[in-house]
Amino acid sequence: MPSKKLFLDITSPRRTSPQVILPEPSFDIDQARVSLKVTENGSFNVYSTSQEYKFTPEGLVRKAGKDPLEDVQSSQLSYKISERDVRIIRTLGRGASSVVYKAFLARSGKFVAIKRINCFEREKRHQMMNDIRALCNVTEPSLVQFIGAYHAPENGQIALVLEYMNGGSLGDILKKKGKIAEDALSVATAQVLQGLSYLHRYKHMVHRDIKPANILMDLSGVAKIADFGISAFVDNTLAVCHTFTGTVTYMSPERINSQPYSFPADIWSLGLTLIECVTGRYPYDASGGPLQLMIQVVEEPVPLPAEGSVSPDFRSFVAACMQKDPYKRPTAEGLLSHPFILKHARRRPDMRSFMRCMEDPDSIMEEMAVDVTGRFYRAMSAGTEGVTSTSSIYSEDSVYTNEGMVTHGRTAIVQRLQEMAQLHAAFGSGTHQADIIDSLPVQDGGLLVHVRGHFRVGGSGPLALGPQGAGPPSVFCEAFLIRRDSLGRPLIRNQLFRLL
Repeated sequence: MPSKKLFLDITSPRRTSPQVILPEPSFDIDQARVSLKVTENGSFNVYSTSQEYKFTPEGLVRKAGKDPLEDVQSSQLSYKISERDVRIIRTLGRGASSVVYKAFLARSGKFVAIKRINCFEREKRHQMMNDIRALCNVTEPSLVQFIGAYHAPENGQIALVLEYMNGGSLGDILKKKGKIAEDALSVATAQVLQGLSYLHRYKHMVHRDIKPANILMDLSGVAKIADFGISAFVDNTLAVCHTFTGTVTYMSPERINSQPYSFPADIWSLGLTLIECVTGRYPYDASGGPLQLMIQVVEEPVPLPAEGSVSPDFRSFVAACMQKDPYKRPTAEGLLSHPFILKHARRRPDMRSFMRCMEDPDSIMEEMAVDVTGRFYRAMSAGTEGVTSTSSIYSEDSVYTNEGMVTHGRTAIVQRLQEMAQLHAAFGSGTHQADIIDSLPVQDGGLLVHVRGHFRVGGSGPLALGPQGAGPPSVFCEAFLIRRDSLGRPLIRNQLFRLL
């Protein structure tokens, strides 16, 4: 039985001061049903709501079983991914028990976010399982995609591999811009509403932490919901939650008042988030501390933007979201037909231009280095047919040098690479794996990239799917000079290869 908690009741008949009351013993169904078992072979088996999740160094397996909260019989799912499949680029963030990295997943040619979590800490393990249960086997495009997970045995951590959003969060955009224009915010809100509609209707899930920092963007202007760590699952769409979890900043009045709450709590948080984005400031006065903030949220009128300071459609939208009575708030699905959403859907703004403020030159350079070299090595590992695709990364004035033999021009370079691929094919298949990639910006916007890796004939590696070959590896180093053409495409202008 969990320890008793103190709750704040501001709705007592006496309005002079809030009263602290002790509720009846409550039961958190999520936390109570998450347990851990370490097997003899070193894998981690986590049991959550009658389902077993097995984490190994080679990936994640969710065993078949009935999920009582979602009331469905789930089939077995496997996510095959390991530490060998990813290349860590840099650290994105660090907490007390977790670290988030930007990494490159070679087999897909995409960047990913890797969240490493200390699974021995109960609270972190519970939050991790919320993320997995929310995103596992989900293709809803408005939620950050779950790519897989694996156990890192050397430090007892579980690594979650998630979609990488290169535009930061709405919170990050606010720091850069100060305010967010209504037209761009409307487009992002429509995508968030689609994600919330999916969570509420199909996952029976209350996110409980909708705020600017948890709405992620990419540089094309796509918005997605992230961070399901304190989410709550309910057993059907009419059920309610009773636990007091999370910070009060974006919490709805019914949650602050320790009343039962459900999906409308997310709608309140969304409305509050949008007001902050449009006005550039959090609408309540939080300077007096959490207690005074809670009193404001429950007792004071909703701090809607002044008439005339925003469009009537926006004011109407957030007013609907922030009804004090949760039963009067529209659903996420219903809000998709609101004029604030429909108006800008018909006259969609240029989201790429809007997101240009979030472009990071250093990040763009590191992504260009990994992208171009990754495309090259995947093409080389795919044999003669794959080599043909390398014509898109060279120009007519490109120079390729391999062990002292110099080749000039796109056509001649591709022909030279095809001859090498044919030679490799005579011994089986040849694969390249980049182990270390370093880059350095040069004058005129160019990029110098140095790669150290190994080459294997007769097998395959992480950059080309297939079984590990028996051929001995040869260590190589390779340098690339990359510059963009007049259309902005990154091309290899000079390349030097040698075996070590």
